[in-house]
Amino acid sequence: MKKKIEKALENIILLNKKNIMESGFVKKIDILSNKIVIYLSLSNPSLHFKNKLIKDITHSIKRKNILYPICIKVEMKSESCINIKTRKTVIKNIIAVASGKGGVGKSTIATNIAVSLERMGFHVGLLDADIYGPSIPLMFNINLDKEDFHTKIHKNGMIIPVISYGVKILSIGFFSKNGQAIVWRGPMVTKVLRQFIHETDWGELDFLIVDLPPGTGDIHLSLLQEIRLKGIVIVSTSQKIALTDVNRSVEMFRIKSIYVPIIGIIENMSFLLTKEEKFYFFGENGVKNFSKKMNIFFLGEIPMLQEIRKYSDLGTPVVLRNEIIKNIFLKITKNIINQL
Repeated sequence: MKKKIEKALENIILLNKKNIMESGFVKKIDILSNKIVIYLSLSNPSLHFKNKLIKDITHSIKRKNILYPICIKVEMKSESCINIKTRKTVIKNIIAVASGKGGVGKSTIATNIAVSLERMGFHVGLLDADIYGPSIPLMFNINLDKEDFHTKIHKNGMIIPVISYGVKILSIGFFSKNGQAIVWRGPMVTKVLRQFIHETDWGELDFLIVDLPPGTGDIHLSLLQEIRLKGIVIVSTSQKIALTDVNRSVEMFRIKSIYVPIIGIIENMSFLLTKEEKFYFFGENGVKNFSKKMNIFFLGEIPMLQEIRKYSDLGTPVVLRNEIIKNIFLKITKNIINQL
């Protein structure tokens, strides 16, 4: 009976192409008089991954016509605050910047939060997970030629992030020409994301900021399956059409099988400031009211300033060039840390 069960478990293949027996997940199998008990040992799995694994085990055993009730006990390996561990990588906090809507400034905010954290003395990485529309190389004015690709990106089978303004950065934009269309199906995107996460020498990081694409698709689900996020920072403008899409993202992260804590929400392009008054192009207090309705912490607001657009286009994080904006991002970054 035990051999039959082990054979059934060998049919469950993980993303690393090993089955769960080879990967060492199965620690013990007990066959009792009225049930089968399978003990699994996992390192900080996402709820989605754990539930899927339990479901696959149950189905695989039943397909072998073993009709005993199945009890699966999951033991979590204690690895303190380590989320990803390769030969050289230890990351303490992984935070994703998300929004259901495109064009609300996620990449700008992810960039300046990452640089703000670095200036506060933390070791920081920035992962551009927007495979179809990578913006981070432009935000840091990083242009890699073929020589750079071979000498700086790959080393001993590991991807080496590019360091700019003290932040370790990785983007699909480093591997493609500026403006080149990335026309891939979901499985290819998932494969690349896995490489960026597990085959990159991030070193020791206090924070890894992940710039997510718009929507609620393959990239989000793949990422949530691969790593344990500490939390999500939501970005939106105040207009109703943006908040409708943001609402979908919030609901996704609150699904029981996916659940990730939402650290808070930022209102971007909040207002245009003149000497006389503030102009609210996208509506006033839309994000604040949304945050109260959805019980999400309001992290702060970022005004619509020409300097933000100017320095983003130049590829320089604006927090390094404008004292007012630097203080705005510093306050928001401190709020994120406090919420953690």
